[in-house]
Amino acid sequence: MRIIRDMCSGIVPAPFDVIYNTNCDGSGTTARYKGSLVKAQDHTDEDLGRFFTHAGETTAMENVCGILEEDVAVSATYVLNVASGSGNWVRKMMSPVLPSTILEAEYMQTDEAGADNRDTAYVGAAAATSLTIPSCGTADILIGGWIYFLTGSNANYLHYIRDNNNTTGATLRTALVNAVATGDYCLVILPPLAIFVDFNATYTGIKSECVEASTTDEICGIETFISAPGIAKRKLAQDLDGLKISNARFFHQFTVPYENYWCSPNRA
Repeated sequence: MRIIRDMCSGIVPAPFDVIYNTNCDGSGTTARYKGSLVKAQDHTDEDLGRFFTHAGETTAMENVCGILEEDVAVSATYVLNVASGSGNWVRKMMSPVLPSTILEAEYMQTDEAGADNRDTAYVGAAAATSLTIPSCGTADILIGGWIYFLTGSNANYLHYIRDNNNTTGATLRTALVNAVATGDYCLVILPPLAIFVDFNATYTGIKSECVEASTTDEICGIETFISAPGIAKRKLAQDLDGLKISNARFFHQFTVPYENYWCSPNRA
């Protein structure tokens, strides 16, 4: 994940050092990565002192405040009440994320820790525009999104999603060239103005997910992009629908104004 610019200033906010601990409930036990979202510790959880930590820690995405600008090793951080001689709290570089800061996250196939971020269990017949998907929960929520097949007979084909019902049915704008089997892997790129995504476990990118109940990270979506060998990074548009594009990568730009530490922190 990276910062594109701030909508108010037009520039990228300058990074600075902050007191950072990789975990909220004790001295660091989990490696964190450059590009991961940072949050301020819950205001009601101050028995170890207040510090900045990983955005996935309790309570996830509450009081988001920045992006980590360097990797942090497992044992490199300490809580503020650490006993003398057992380590000192440290400062790590963070770029601030304001409510007006535009972020960009990739729909990653694997995160930095090696976890699989791809999707599966999609089924479709050759020459059909209908696609069976995992039950998404809400009709029409995928309109304007895309699906990119990674493996199987339809590998490397990109399709625009023009409709979906509230269960397992989606309609593509162009017909599938080949059949899609349930074990084939794919990436689902959510509509540009998505209001929820599923950040991956390292909070460095977006995990492919069409089930609304699993997309719980609140954003204000702006635009989606594609890049590939021979294709300069550009906005996703319908002239790409139905094309076979090898080694494509997909990105979402958005802001995170909700429960932002700098403007509307959650003090509960």
